[in-house]
Amino acid sequence: MNRELQQYIEQQIIPQYDHFDKAHQRDHVEMVIKQSMELAQTQEVDLEMVYTIAAYHDVGLCEGRERHHLVSAKMLLADPELSKWFSQSQLQTMAEAVEDHRASSDHEPRSLYGRIVAEADRFIDPDTIIRRTVQYGMEHYPELNKQEHYERMLQHLHEKYGRNGYLHLWFANSPNAERLETLRQMMEDEATIREKFEKHYTTAQNNRTIRAAQQDDMTEIMKVVAAAKQIMRQSGNVHQWVDGYPSEAVIAADMEKNGGFVVEDNGKIVGYFAYLPSPEPTYHKIYDGKWLDDTLPYHVVHRIASYPEVHGVFSSIMDYCFSHDRNIRIDTHRDNNIMRHNILKHGFHYCGIIYLTSGDERLAYQKTI
Repeated sequence: MNRELQQYIEQQIIPQYDHFDKAHQRDHVEMVIKQSMELAQTQEVDLEMVYTIAAYHDVGLCEGRERHHLVSAKMLLADPELSKWFSQSQLQTMAEAVEDHRASSDHEPRSLYGRIVAEADRFIDPDTIIRRTVQYGMEHYPELNKQEHYERMLQHLHEKYGRNGYLHLWFANSPNAERLETLRQMMEDEATIREKFEKHYTTAQNNRTIRAAQQDDMTEIMKVVAAAKQIMRQSGNVHQWVDGYPSEAVIAADMEKNGGFVVEDNGKIVGYFAYLPSPEPTYHKIYDGKWLDDTLPYHVVHRIASYPEVHGVFSSIMDYCFSHDRNIRIDTHRDNNIMRHNILKHGFHYCGIIYLTSGDERLAYQKTI
């Protein structure tokens, strides 16, 4: 990979995604780049072209969603810097690939490059797809009742992801193929799909939001922390969160790192958690096991707290976290049976034992999508 090209894209192109909607920010383009490069390893293609196509594929969102693929292609062709590294013929192929990446395109990608970016842009996580479909419907069709929202969700899922849907996968060995089959099986199991709908509909109906914590939230956050400690003690977990931990100073440190978040229901704080990027120093060594992946960047979730009478907070936190990163690690105390149950229920894998700086043992988990 040409280092000068990579630096240009990292400094001038990828930051443009910071201004797009939540589903198309920096984490999205980084995912598409990563998956494009992985697919390209088994193909006879120019890796620098693959990398650049993935980086430019959604920059046209600056002019709206409907024609963004066409605008993205024009922006790629109009960028004079790219002529330093690519011929006019290569640039034309790259622009066509960008144009062809949309799932709803009325034609197949015109080149292998187009198939690579189209496939990389499809991140099929069944639960995330269902959640976003429900959320979209409630936001854009507020006049529908609950049953009508359910029917709208099913219609959209079958039109796009069904066995006769318009979404196409271009590589038989893509990880998306297995995940798509899982989604289709959910769609064909009425009890399962209804359960998923009920979960996400209830969360959206309660007007639950997650936002960055502010210093003014500290009093309410500490009330939530106190409630969480009480549940720990009542469930037999008497050794975790002792000696004033987590203190206001710890929560404030999360905020200073832009890693403190509150969960709100109808504007009332009902939960708190820390969501911080790697590396986590206490994760450098793991005992009696190993991480699922120890090479890629990750986020870690710490200090989850909520009121016991408020349901679904852990699920909401996981939905939020996995919408921003696909590689999450978490740890908890051996006696925290409630948290251990939630962690495993949400698809995390037990990886081994880590030790805090205090020397205390924690059970460590990881989930990658």
